[in-house]
Amino acid sequence: MKIDFFRKEYKPLVILFILFLINIFLFKYKMVDLYIDFGKEIYLPKAIEQGGVLYKDVLAVFGPFAYLYNAVLVKLFGATIKTYYIWGCINAFFIMFGIYILSREFFAKLLSFAITFFVLYFCCFNPDVMNFVTPYSYGMVYGLCAVIYAAVFFVKYLKSDKNIYLYSSAFLCGLAAVNKYEFVLPFFVILLFLFIKHTNIFKILKALACFVIMPILCICFLFLQGLSVSEFINYLDIWFRFANSADMKAYYTGTFYFSFRYFLIALKSFVFSFILLTLVYWLNRGIASFCKNNQNKAAVLYACLFVICFALGFSCSQVLINCVFYSIAMVLFLLTVIKIKDVNKNLPVLFISIFALATGLKSFFFVMINQYGRYFLPLLIIALIVLLKDFYFKNTKEIFVKTAVFFLFLMGTVAFGANIRLLHYLDTEISTPYGTVYKDEVSAKVFNTILDTVNKTTRPDDTVVVLQEGLLINFLSGRKADKYNYLIPSLLKLYGENNVVNHFQEVRPELFIIITSPDDKTLICNGWGYQICGFVRKNYRLVQTINADKLILIFKKI
Repeated sequence: MKIDFFRKEYKPLVILFILFLINIFLFKYKMVDLYIDFGKEIYLPKAIEQGGVLYKDVLAVFGPFAYLYNAVLVKLFGATIKTYYIWGCINAFFIMFGIYILSREFFAKLLSFAITFFVLYFCCFNPDVMNFVTPYSYGMVYGLCAVIYAAVFFVKYLKSDKNIYLYSSAFLCGLAAVNKYEFVLPFFVILLFLFIKHTNIFKILKALACFVIMPILCICFLFLQGLSVSEFINYLDIWFRFANSADMKAYYTGTFYFSFRYFLIALKSFVFSFILLTLVYWLNRGIASFCKNNQNKAAVLYACLFVICFALGFSCSQVLINCVFYSIAMVLFLLTVIKIKDVNKNLPVLFISIFALATGLKSFFFVMINQYGRYFLPLLIIALIVLLKDFYFKNTKEIFVKTAVFFLFLMGTVAFGANIRLLHYLDTEISTPYGTVYKDEVSAKVFNTILDTVNKTTRPDDTVVVLQEGLLINFLSGRKADKYNYLIPSLLKLYGENNVVNHFQEVRPELFIIITSPDDKTLICNGWGYQICGFVRKNYRLVQTINADKLILIFKKI
């Protein structure tokens, strides 16, 4: 990045950096989910650092890079929550910076700042497991960071035709794909545009070579670490069967699998968003017309409008957050197709539209934009705004840009307000030698009780199995987890429940912690996993029962 860029952009970048620093302290250790996913993301690298081999001793369904990279961080800086939080923040900052510089390829400073501000509060810092700092998957946030910069470099390549941008983009796509396999699709978009540009075949082959660098390096490292070819093939077989299982298709119904029910929700979202944006657009037109020759009067009216809208928005923040953006991928696709003859003449805009759709394919029909879909939203927002600005509002660009800026600042501010309101309840400490987490009083009390029981009934080198998920307990207690550390119904079918029970019979873990509920058929021992639960009841004695929002049963080996 040229020094001139920082000289020109230092004001918005400094403001964003200050806001980011404030958030780091406001949300510190408060975005961690106690039972779902995050524990797996921090425990598995620790197990690798201690000698475990990924896909052999350490079972995981995502790509290898994030686990191997985090294992290096754990080796260098220690296996603590602090290590993950700091490096999660660093990665999140690079995501924010990447969003800003990608936006600047298409927009002026103010709109680029507004987009980044919105993503900062709506997506990045959020007290939910789908945040950008302590996420459900580090593979997702590392992959997202790589894919955003891949977009930046390829847009620069389309504008300048410099090979270094092309090869950098291809390399970053490979890095993204080796984190989360779904990120392989954006590279096919790059290949498509290379063919559109009638690119020399040798240049395409060099781009392919750059793309495979990181996948090859990761695979070679795994083999050097001790993974055999047969074990790697077995892992690929499990992954493909897992990805194509009926359970996963049912789980992802309404994303890239069409569902009429979710289509109607997306349609309602579109109508709601359309009405909201239309109102803001005409209010902007009215203010611009009324204050045509008086900028001070316009500024006062805009400020008053923002305060009124924020007050209304904050009072119904959940409606706003839950209703807006669900249909964004579908809308982007339709708007691109409608204007394809015109968009086709502007390769950077055509590229960012198709690239954003390929990256967020899971969000096409419907996805929880206020949860999992947050990871796809930044690129989709950029693509949608540039398409609308250049091809649908080209005669009223100034009014549209004001509308977009107003709307993004409003949504970002409302999201921040809603998040702060949630943070108010996360005031009770769960403190261990491996790090501190803050949760609400009831949740913290339950988790502290579990950790206290684990510490009293086991030794540091004992194995503790938490079912169906709960590796954060292993991480914060310093106890080993079993090979089968992450059991959900679809994976249990693939592993074979008999195989899992036979494995437990052989290794005999010291403690089992069962997280279930008599009212929830999706949880182990109530809707599935009956053989495992029968094995535990037969061979272990119940030492503690905790009744909370779920039923937690702790069994010790007889």
